Amino acid sequence: MKIDTEKYSNKHPFLTRIFRGLKYYFLLFVRKEDTSQSIAHGLATGIFIGFLPIIPFQTVVTIFFCFLLRSNKVAGIIGSTLITNPVTAMPVFYFQHFLGRIFILHDFSYDKFKNLFAHISLSNFNEFGHELLILFEMTTIGGVILGIIFYPAVYFIANKSVIRHRQLIAKKKAKYLKSKKQWPKKTRPF
Repeated sequence: MKIDTEKYSNKHPFLTRIFRGLKYYFLLFVRKEDTSQSIAHGLATGIFIGFLPIIPFQTVVTIFFCFLLRSNKVAGIIGSTLITNPVTAMPVFYFQHFLGRIFILHDFSYDKFKNLFAHISLSNFNEFGHELLILFEMTTIGGVILGIIFYPAVYFIANKSVIRHRQLIAKKKAKYLKSKKQWPKKTRPF
């Protein structure tokens, strides 16, 4: 069954934009002139750092670690922004908070968080800083746990995807060159 892409893109413009964007970033990621291991390490490093609650510094930290590990920096930046972008940051950090709460036994509910921000003043600033530090610790511990879980999975999937895509491109190129050689020189269609 063939899908009429023009009709589909007119009917679902938002989904079409999302899929085109995903395809663009996949092709950008796969067509890098680097080894598949370097690209996979870069993406996995970016994903790991994306789970850490250091939003303003994620790109700098990602580039630093990709430089240390000699992995692809562009793939690392794509990985870090894939996890914590404006759409996904709050749900990811919220889940990390609950995961980190298992290891730091502290009652930090939403009502307490709301109360803390509603009644901030100089008199309770010390308590506010202490509670904020505990929240940061919970989120960091949850992020490290998720990073440890996702690093090998992302590396394996990215490495296999890059190798598979490069093999498909090589196969298509070989098929094209083989078919080009079969045509007589004067009657080639191109």
